[in-house]
Amino acid sequence: MSVVIRFVCRVLLISAVFRGVFISSARAELLPASSPYGAASVTRNIPYTDNPTPRQNFDLYLPGISNGKPLPFIVWIHGGAWIMGIKDWDNVKYLVSHGYALASIDYRIAPRDQFPAQIQDCNTALNFIIAHAADYGLNPKELIIGGASAGGHLALLLGLARSEKSFGANPSIRPLAILDFFGYTDLNHAMDDLQAIHAEKGIKLFQDVGPKLLGAPVDQSADKLSLASPIRYLNVNSSPTLILDGSKDDLVPAIQGQHLHQAMDALGLKNQFILVPGAGHDGPLFSTPEIQAQVVSFLAGVLAKPGSHNQP
Repeated sequence: MSVVIRFVCRVLLISAVFRGVFISSARAELLPASSPYGAASVTRNIPYTDNPTPRQNFDLYLPGISNGKPLPFIVWIHGGAWIMGIKDWDNVKYLVSHGYALASIDYRIAPRDQFPAQIQDCNTALNFIIAHAADYGLNPKELIIGGASAGGHLALLLGLARSEKSFGANPSIRPLAILDFFGYTDLNHAMDDLQAIHAEKGIKLFQDVGPKLLGAPVDQSADKLSLASPIRYLNVNSSPTLILDGSKDDLVPAIQGQHLHQAMDALGLKNQFILVPGAGHDGPLFSTPEIQAQVVSFLAGVLAKPGSHNQP
């Protein structure tokens, strides 16, 4: 092991001790500065419920350098069309090197577990992490929720539907911000939006996974589609939201993000809509230095906002 790596490991261990992190050092894996997360520690497969299934756990990444104060943190939800995916699919690894902790969660998937199992797991994970925030060295008042694709949809539901009892939401928990990367915002209009851009691939996928998620064909599931649509939960207290969509996305049309952007504007809610030119559904264009800088800037602006309802 090089002198540099030994030094980084020592710094990580010391910073973890001073943050009072409730994680056994024997379980924590130290990541070098060259990792996508920068110099960091990660504890994997932390269960968030009693008697968990193999998918009911999360990985917790902590930045290696800390000022000793509780950390702002991101609860990240991976994509995979609600039927697959793993928590390693976290699109904002770079935020750890900017001083954010990152809790990347797994959740039950369809068709074995149908909606609302997915959002119920997200709320269970969120409730657990908030309950243990002090143990992990996290600031519960600097909570950010984010996700990509199906995870973007679930992140919006988790962040906006804070009073939906059937989701297991604790209304006292409200995120400081939401990051939606190319997620569905209005499932009732999904087919219309896909047909409008002649997205045959997206139409076939939605017709395939919709029944697996909802338990019935999409054309017979208006009520369930409404229940699962983040846009219906908007209110004047909704959290600031950053919406990223690709201009050439044929799985989740960019108009879905525009629907949410326009609805938030109508309510006077802080939001930012970024249309990534030439981008499809996910891909490297969403992680360019320019896009990363805009994400970092959005979060910094929210964290610094005086009078925020989540500020101490």
